[in-house]
Amino acid sequence: MRGALRTVLFAAFAGALALTIGGCRADLPADSFPSGAAVLRLALADDVPTLDPAAGYDAASWEFEQVLYDTLVRYAADSNELRPDLALSWGISPDATVFTFHLRHDASFTNGRQVTSADVRYSIERVINPKTRSQGVQYFLPLLGAADFAAGRTPHARGIETPDPYTIIFRLDKPDPIFLHKLAMPFAAAVPKEVVERWGEDFARHAVGSGPFMLKQWLSGQRLILVKNPHYFLSGLPKLDAVVALIGVNEELQWLKFEAGEIDISSIPPAEFTYVMKTPRLKALTIHHVTAVTSYLGMNCQMPPFNDVRVRQAFNYAVNKPKLVAILNGRGVVARGVLPPGMPGYDPDISGYAYDPAKARRLLEEAGVRAGFAPVVWLTSDPTMLVLGQSIQQDLALVGINLVLKPVAWGPLLDAVREPHTAELFLLGWGADFPDPQNFLEVLFSKEQWGANNDTFYYDPKVQELLTEASVVADPKRRYELYQQIQQIIVNDAPWVFLYHPVAYVIRQPWVHGIRLHPLRPARLDYIYVTARGAEGEQTSGETNQTR
Repeated sequence: MRGALRTVLFAAFAGALALTIGGCRADLPADSFPSGAAVLRLALADDVPTLDPAAGYDAASWEFEQVLYDTLVRYAADSNELRPDLALSWGISPDATVFTFHLRHDASFTNGRQVTSADVRYSIERVINPKTRSQGVQYFLPLLGAADFAAGRTPHARGIETPDPYTIIFRLDKPDPIFLHKLAMPFAAAVPKEVVERWGEDFARHAVGSGPFMLKQWLSGQRLILVKNPHYFLSGLPKLDAVVALIGVNEELQWLKFEAGEIDISSIPPAEFTYVMKTPRLKALTIHHVTAVTSYLGMNCQMPPFNDVRVRQAFNYAVNKPKLVAILNGRGVVARGVLPPGMPGYDPDISGYAYDPAKARRLLEEAGVRAGFAPVVWLTSDPTMLVLGQSIQQDLALVGINLVLKPVAWGPLLDAVREPHTAELFLLGWGADFPDPQNFLEVLFSKEQWGANNDTFYYDPKVQELLTEASVVADPKRRYELYQQIQQIIVNDAPWVFLYHPVAYVIRQPWVHGIRLHPLRPARLDYIYVTARGAEGEQTSGETNQTR
């Protein structure tokens, strides 16, 4: 989830849930769970990177961390509305520099100890501590005294006060209207100090939190098992007795098992998508949403000829974005700017760039770019990425640009785009960590982010001035007005070819219920429940496909 969640372009197209769910399997001993237990079986393509909330910064880790641990506040299951979690109530000063929380008295860790304000303070200071090497440190450095604490000059960050076991106060060195959202990130999850110190860097394998599930087993490359926390403070949750995630099941194998009725939820491979959507019985079992991701072709604004705005605008006019969406079977919304739909401050009236090859050719001629210019675009070697890159290559050929594709692994791609004069073009996507325009516009286009997340090395003095102004404005209306101004300047300057916002699809079996897709986070497992397989006249996918 790396700066903000930097995603491989179109990664969300593969599915909103990185899981599949199935019935009983021989992979587990028959006596693992009692007869009649509500067990959700998942299958993951890759192992979970970590279950330590201070370390995890990816969708796979967050999917499980968000049900093993609790934060002061959490998002509603299917919206960006913040709800109470460990905190029952809170207050924010008018200038957004003081945040006061009152904790519930009935929350306890799964080792039996009550959760207190001291645990929340310890957990956030652990993220700030450089020994933890947490990527979440950036979100809490604005706390008063955070730098002194990180340097070992003070025992605590003075901006975190715990006047009693059920009250915690945060004081910031400058206004931060979105600090509440930062406290909803897994980085801010409460962990018990005594368990962390017992296991050290191996805490992820012995995770103890206060969430709806507890960790029972994690065998790398094999399976991950969570079981219900019987003492969870929210009545009725979780709705499952256990979750079993089998590891190492790729998308194609997931789909075969779904067709056979052996698993209950699957992403839909591109080759099967049209069939599913043309089969009413299957289409009715699909779930989809527009992700808070913007996919783009980045242009290095410091490398000729992309330091000329006319060239960048020409590339925007030259790329046929609706064709890209069609290649993905409609699983996308054409992007006209930086912000995805549903993001606060999103401007539905922003015009963007229509497909206009003739205008692109005129702009290239004005900029002195001759036919045959052959820039190199860096992209990952994922098959879908290559197909989309080839489509862009064909579009640019129509305006005299001989685009060269350079497929590489994810790590080298990130290294290349962070160097100022290495990658002139690159295909990437950006997904929000929290619902605020700052997480796109400041993180991706501020000069302070050169070499970090501003991979286009874009700079505009007016944008920089407005970003500084907007960052401390607490009034939402004024804040979003400023960000809309910023986005319009950026769209005019065109450091990206704005491609599209992926639409994620999953398909479920009829006996799986309660799946709620979230615009920012992985779907929460604690709301899912299962009825008896094939009960109440429900037809399995396997039975359905006999008539295919």
